[in-house]
Amino acid sequence: MAFAVKHKEMSYIGVGAIYLELLGSAGGLLNIGNCSQLEYAFDEEKQELPNYMTPGGGNANVQSKISSFTGSVVLHDFTAENLALALRGAVTAVTAGTVTDEVQQCAGVDGELIPFDFPIDHGAAITVKTASDVALLLDEDYTITSTGIVVIGGGAITNAGVKVSYTKAVGAIMEALVASGQEFRLHFDGVNDAQSGKPVAITNHRIKFSPTSGLAFLGSEFGEIPLSFDVLSSSTVVGTGLSKYMRIAQAT
Repeated sequence: MAFAVKHKEMSYIGVGAIYLELLGSAGGLLNIGNCSQLEYAFDEEKQELPNYMTPGGGNANVQSKISSFTGSVVLHDFTAENLALALRGAVTAVTAGTVTDEVQQCAGVDGELIPFDFPIDHGAAITVKTASDVALLLDEDYTITSTGIVVIGGGAITNAGVKVSYTKAVGAIMEALVASGQEFRLHFDGVNDAQSGKPVAITNHRIKFSPTSGLAFLGSEFGEIPLSFDVLSSSTVVGTGLSKYMRIAQAT
């Protein structure tokens, strides 16, 4: 690699969007939303041959190779798809529609939460009946929460369960730890904000995510999804001088 004789100032502040494509699918590159980090790291496997011929130490030779190439991202959009990335999950879309007489088991005790199976559209009516189809009364037998109802003690709800009818809100359901690690192509569609917004494109041809190190679902600060991934060799890249791992293209 040769360096240009004349130095050009090229400080860097990266701004942009990260896109992922599931390898082997026809889905294309899709934006994963607001991200505050895209970083890479390398581990080196190194052998050193000390210089035994003269005093003072030092090495006669050294040999090194990259033992691993990894990356990390921090996501801030808690979409079902991003949560599936973090938790090796599968996503099912929920369409709007009416749910009629959804059966829910319960103990029938005061303060018991009975969650519904789907996200609730709270702009539509919610009706609750006993297992024998007797209508139950709001604020006498139960109260409504974000995800279901809470039993009021002394009312008509018993351990026989209830039937609930409501309207589903459009959304998604993510089931965690039901999928093996999938492989993706990553593309950073960015600009260098320190160079008047000149374009920067970074591509990893093949990556595999590890499960997240942790997720916070309750707190007073904006949530984040920290993810790490391995950058792997891609057999789809063929040609002299072409990297099977990473490509960076930027305007100067």
